[in-house]
Amino acid sequence: MKSKYVAAALAFFLGIFGVHRFYLGKRFWGVVHFLLFWLCFAITVEENTPAILLPALLGFIDAVLLFVMPEVEFNERYNRRYMSSTREQWENEPRRRQLPRATSTSKTQSAPDVSDFKRTGIEKFRDYDYEGAIDSFQKALELQYEDPATHFNLACCYSILEDADLAYEHLGKAISYGFKDTDKINTHDALSFLRTQPGFDTFVKDGYKRPASPPVEAPLSLNDFSSPADDLLDQILKLGELRDKGVLTDEEFALQKRKILGE
Repeated sequence: MKSKYVAAALAFFLGIFGVHRFYLGKRFWGVVHFLLFWLCFAITVEENTPAILLPALLGFIDAVLLFVMPEVEFNERYNRRYMSSTREQWENEPRRRQLPRATSTSKTQSAPDVSDFKRTGIEKFRDYDYEGAIDSFQKALELQYEDPATHFNLACCYSILEDADLAYEHLGKAISYGFKDTDKINTHDALSFLRTQPGFDTFVKDGYKRPASPPVEAPLSLNDFSSPADDLLDQILKLGELRDKGVLTDEEFALQKRKILGE
């Protein structure tokens, strides 16, 4: 269906060539207008007269007429074929006019997919709702169990909740299913608890596989500094070890150090 505004714009900007006539389906008059342009151009060059203004003036006049022409009149002239076919189709389908399709007024709701559960889990993790995040990540695994990113996120959640067994399990599965960012395992704050476990180094050396038997050595904790028999230097060294492993922040390290020194 032709637009009178498009036709008017073509007449205004390209009317000197008669382009608007081709757009409106008037091919004969379009050819005549185009030939008139070249004739006037030749006259202008040879006789140095402004004959080239004639086709431009015709295009300008057509542009003005098209702009002010009523929409109904324009459609009768240039969209009659389209209007006739549309009217015929409209008259032949009365029931279609009266009864709207059900699908046009109702929206289909698609079931949540893996990305929805993963996104929800990340949002809950950032809101410190770690148990809710675990629930969302578990639902994502039900749809795509071999997703390494989901297993890694679960390992982070269980590490924060200090569940070393499940943290080891999901971190190992993340690696086995293709998780490549091992630097993230060594630096992510959420895995600080897991990295302080005495079996973590063995876990890494064995290709991120959980050792068969847990080591006898117990992890370091702040309770190690309660014994009066330890000298000050040993206590400060243990504090530094906890800070290096990510258990203590710099502020916590400074606070414990001041307590040991009695400041």
